Amino acid sequence: MSSPVTSCTIEADIARVRDLMQMKGFSALPVVEVTEDEIKIKGIVTYRDVAGVYDDNVSVRQVMTQRVWVIPPHTSVKTAADLMRKKEIHHLVVVDQGKVVGLLSSADFVELVSRYQLC
Repeated sequence: MSSPVTSCTIEADIARVRDLMQMKGFSALPVVEVTEDEIKIKGIVTYRDVAGVYDDNVSVRQVMTQRVWVIPPHTSVKTAADLMRKKEIHHLVVVDQGKVVGLLSSADFVELVSRYQLC
């Protein structure tokens, strides 16, 4: 799981998001909308979403996936893996008391299997 989490806003510039993802090695970022009262998760944007977009007039809103699957931090590895497999997704946003605290990716499971030689 990646923590702390870097996110981007719904109106973020695609080129900046793509550059950030390349520079930091991120495969995805939660997309948030910031108001005076709260920060709302509005979607998720993956490197695949932004990799081929070179139009400066395109915002994250136009390429992000709006459906986001959220789990609490105490979720078991099995439950998270089952949810990702069932929903055919590669990322889960980890939220604790309304705040994004992590991002779990399918690559994290590969790392887990490799590190602990689970096969």
